[in-house]
Amino acid sequence: MAVESKKERSDVSLLRPDCRPRLAENLLQGARKLHAASLSAPLRSVGSGTVLIRPDRPSDGLFHLYRGWATRTRYWTDGRRAILSIYVPGDVIGIESALLDRAPDEVVTVSPAMIHTIDAGTVANLMTSPPTATYIAWLISEAQRRGDGVAGAIGRLDARERLALMLLDFHERLRRRNLASPSSYVLPLTQQHIADHLGLTIVHINRTLHWFRAERIVDIEKHIVTIRDLDRLRQIAMADRALGGAARRTA
Repeated sequence: MAVESKKERSDVSLLRPDCRPRLAENLLQGARKLHAASLSAPLRSVGSGTVLIRPDRPSDGLFHLYRGWATRTRYWTDGRRAILSIYVPGDVIGIESALLDRAPDEVVTVSPAMIHTIDAGTVANLMTSPPTATYIAWLISEAQRRGDGVAGAIGRLDARERLALMLLDFHERLRRRNLASPSSYVLPLTQQHIADHLGLTIVHINRTLHWFRAERIVDIEKHIVTIRDLDRLRQIAMADRALGGAARRTA
């Protein structure tokens, strides 16, 4: 029996457990092609607050977030903002913008980061490869699934449930990439970031975090999330329904 390489394990970890088996090999081929393109692209270090994509301007291409976190934000004319997506290490940024003449939203780093930039010409060439096009379509569907989950949470869940769902989602994504332990991970977001992502006020976020700490469910101290009672966190988030059981299967 062939020994699975470290690279193959990394590729497999990109896929959700409920991916259709007949698509898995095609998706893995596409993931490898995109990964190879990112490794051959320039790697640069940027500071927190660096704007990667500006609204109403063409995007430079795709960004592979090798290290660090970033957000995709939409602003209203009165100054309010909503954080639509939060990117963690390993994510590909800018797929929506790469397919449009003008980027609809701003993407900015929220921590020091290292980023591979795949230029727009290379992206266009990659899209002619069926496996890569399939993988990019899968990435778009994943982003849509996550966005639908946030929209559903804002529409129907209370503050505790929204926050629990978000913390579980980050835990799942980071663990698939070996970037979290079974009970902790780094979260470089401020309470304002969390509030703008979950549609709550910063006062509400602060009060909810205090409740989680008092109940010994989750602690967040100096940007370190420590999950003390995973089962109860799942119960609060109604994770089996909201995440399709993915959090339970991958824990």
